[in-house]
Amino acid sequence: MIDQIKTVIFLIVFCLAGPSAALADWKTDINQYLKEKKYDEAQILLESNLPSLSEPDRQEALALLPYVFNRQGQMEKEKQAIVNYFEEYNQAEPLFQFLDFSVFNPVLEFWGQWKEEYPRLTNLNFLVPVSAEARTIPEMLRLGFDLSAEAYYKIQLEGQPLLGGWWSKGSHLIQLPLPFSYEEPFTLSLDVFLKTKRLTIRKRILLDFKVRHRNLGQPELVVQRQNTPPIKDIEGEVAFYIGNTMIYKASKYLQKKIPVKITIPPPNPPGTKPYLAPQKDQYQFRAISVIDAVSAIIKTVKDWRKKPPEITPATFNRQAELNFTFINPEQLDLKTEVDIRLKTEKPEILPY
Repeated sequence: MIDQIKTVIFLIVFCLAGPSAALADWKTDINQYLKEKKYDEAQILLESNLPSLSEPDRQEALALLPYVFNRQGQMEKEKQAIVNYFEEYNQAEPLFQFLDFSVFNPVLEFWGQWKEEYPRLTNLNFLVPVSAEARTIPEMLRLGFDLSAEAYYKIQLEGQPLLGGWWSKGSHLIQLPLPFSYEEPFTLSLDVFLKTKRLTIRKRILLDFKVRHRNLGQPELVVQRQNTPPIKDIEGEVAFYIGNTMIYKASKYLQKKIPVKITIPPPNPPGTKPYLAPQKDQYQFRAISVIDAVSAIIKTVKDWRKKPPEITPATFNRQAELNFTFINPEQLDLKTEVDIRLKTEKPEILPY
């Protein structure tokens, strides 16, 4: 009876310790599989352990998976594993300190190539001109972002091609037309196709328009018709009314010609400012010492180095959300508020 109890306790302890031991040894096993080029076994080991791994082990296992697929010749799975890694960990590099030297170099070279070539789109925001007033209707939608690698691109809005070309690594701008109707909330799909030497992906950006209508009760910014006497010297006048409400008026006045007669004196001799008395000491007729000139140049260079560089103010402000309000001339008692937010989806790998 006692022996049976000991056996049960041993089995329970073994079952509890088994997964922990397996997780602790996955690096040793994967290192051995890669050294022996047993890539099928390495794939099974990585995929079976990934759900249970914690950071930073999970990052390293997820980074090794595309390398294993590459060695197996499974290019489509390799690309998908690359997308999965970069979308989750961005440009963070795994360490791979547990790998044997014979395995470490090929893995590091493999990841260096993908890091240079993968076109990740980051830091996506609305770009609003600095001079723009708050909550005013923008003339267009400007999307700014950073691209991690050079790529050919094509942009489609709701399936309609907008533009295409080639983007270098760095910051870029997409300009979109502003929708005309805001009757109810809606969403626009912006597809950005990116193509490099080894990969073509489609990155979908969703522009989510939240629309709210508020009843003002009384019309705002309304100018009522006024019975004022006509103004003299008016050549023409145009006014636009909706009912008894004038919303636009333009007047053209008669232009009176004013005779102007100004006597302009002749210019002064060369080397002097126009229309001023000549200077007594003109630099054109004065000798300059070479030593003095060199000293002046050296002093200018020193002063220039000491002077801090001027910071050019940003032309645009980055905003995660865009907000504006307006009043429809046909419904002056109704105020519309629009909020636009950006959402991104995981890139889709394309076969070409």
